[in-house]
Amino acid sequence: MNEHATQVLDAYLDANKLAVPHAILIEGRWGSGKTHFLEKVYEPSRIQRMQAERRRHVPFLFVSLFGATSASDVEMRIYKTANPGEAIAGSLAGTFALGIGEFLRMKDATKGVVDRLGKKAIKRLNEYVFVFDDLERLEKAAFGEVMGLVNALVAEHGRRVLLVTDEDKLKELVGDPIWKDQNEKIVGRRARIEADLESVMRASVKELPDGPAKTHITEVADDLLEVARASKVENLRNLSWAMHNATAFVNCLIRDDEIPASHVVWTMKVVLATTLWLRSGLLDAETLRQIPGLATTLAFRSVSRSKQDVPLDPQLTKAKAFSDTFGFLNVDAPPVDYAFITGFEKSGVLEHSEVTTWIKSQFGFGRKYFEPSWRRLWYSHERPIAETEQALADLKDELARRVHTHLGPILHAAGLALRHWAVNDRRLTDNEDVVAFFKRYIDEVADQRLLERSEPDHFPSILDGYGGLGFSSHDTDEFQQILQYIRTRSKEIAAAELRARAEIVLDEAEAGDLDALFKLVRNDEYELSMNPVLKDVPVNRVAELMARDVPALNAGSKMLAYRYHRARNGDPLLQEIPWARSVYAAVVKKLDEWDEPHRAMALKSMTGLIRHYEQGKQPDDMIIPPEEAAETEE
Repeated sequence: MNEHATQVLDAYLDANKLAVPHAILIEGRWGSGKTHFLEKVYEPSRIQRMQAERRRHVPFLFVSLFGATSASDVEMRIYKTANPGEAIAGSLAGTFALGIGEFLRMKDATKGVVDRLGKKAIKRLNEYVFVFDDLERLEKAAFGEVMGLVNALVAEHGRRVLLVTDEDKLKELVGDPIWKDQNEKIVGRRARIEADLESVMRASVKELPDGPAKTHITEVADDLLEVARASKVENLRNLSWAMHNATAFVNCLIRDDEIPASHVVWTMKVVLATTLWLRSGLLDAETLRQIPGLATTLAFRSVSRSKQDVPLDPQLTKAKAFSDTFGFLNVDAPPVDYAFITGFEKSGVLEHSEVTTWIKSQFGFGRKYFEPSWRRLWYSHERPIAETEQALADLKDELARRVHTHLGPILHAAGLALRHWAVNDRRLTDNEDVVAFFKRYIDEVADQRLLERSEPDHFPSILDGYGGLGFSSHDTDEFQQILQYIRTRSKEIAAAELRARAEIVLDEAEAGDLDALFKLVRNDEYELSMNPVLKDVPVNRVAELMARDVPALNAGSKMLAYRYHRARNGDPLLQEIPWARSVYAAVVKKLDEWDEPHRAMALKSMTGLIRHYEQGKQPDDMIIPPEEAAETEE
């Protein structure tokens, strides 16, 4: 890759004399690997070629222009980069005011300059190809002056200069006409660098310290490259970070002999994919929470009439894109909790014992943990008959004792039961119809409030996704009946819990903690603030609270105004609008009992606040429709 860039650079650097003095522009998008290509790919290759041809290689001097404010600033950076041990600010003060020519060419340098900089230091500056990186990141006001310096280097002093930049960003910085003028004066040839995932991947692996982790990663480097290419992410800095994160997880897991090598490899790939998308802004922690069991969520939507025509919300859309892109990694059922990946991405800290314990307990690795019976039963096609029979007996016993309360294992077991019924093996349900058995099972654990709650817009499933294991029967009508039934009962539990939490909020407010009402609008109380948990609360209860006095009215008015502010057509929260209108009307009526001018002032304050936050909304989505607002004003 980037062979054309190699040819352009070779022609430029191999020429004994340039017919027309010029610089070379190395351009490409941010993160495409321009600097990496020059420093890690091209220059090492050129050194080898020069040695083979018994020619002298002129080394590259990489100078970043990030934040450079003047040509003098750049001159100082050149000297400090070339002579870091000699660049003492005190002794160099005033030196660079003499100009680049006076220290780049010894014959032009005054004795004072030579004395201050040292003959060896100045001579060293004659032994470099200057690579000016981050041209688009210098200060805009310094652009003309710095380009004048570059022109002096190539035109007056015959130096070879490479300008490294994102040309589109550079045009945004200085403007097309200015860049065009400087480009025509100074740049003679150009080469575009495309993201070379493979070279960065190989370099990352090569630079790892010797040890088991490096050996392990080296063996699967091609598989990691496949993941990187599938991601469609071309920012090589993100790839370097993703490799760093993946390596950290390998170092964590490879120390534990009870975790299979295959699981280490799977984890490494998923960490790589996840980090690439996190750093590219394609994922966030909240979206990752929705990925385990995502296919189940989507499957339920496909059979739910009320959801079929409703577009996916942004998080589900991103989660689906991630799942579709990396379906070959089974990211719906990750080998490690995504919370560990996001946590490490934020802090750089990985709690090894927590990670290994989670994996071993979830997947049954090691003597202390056992692989779930339903998982063992699914793998009956590759295990001894005796193990399969034992797994079947264990799962039957667990179902009889109502051991499983999480949605995933129950649905896996249901899928397996349907599969076994298809071959006349009815032992799992003890000859009872599978649908009837699992509905009764679900009712019993739900009635005891043991069934895992389902969030309103997400249907979680632990360990494995909808398309695998026990869900192999998902296309059958029987499985769809069980799926919808468990969804309904799980949502009932979730709704009941939310109602109970809303009741606690109101209890706290009635006891004097009016700030508690803001739990119904705060982002960090997502479930309370985004779901219609108030529609069954008695209207008079809230109205009486708000009409107690001005502070309570103020807090309640803000709750009503803020709560529905961002809700738009189709938002479940809008189911509360009739309730909110009734609360408003009841409060208005109770305010009639207040003395003037307090009544009028309170009514104006409440109405004004709510109307302000309802601007731009459709009448059906408003607490105070336009006609009522007009009446209030009268």
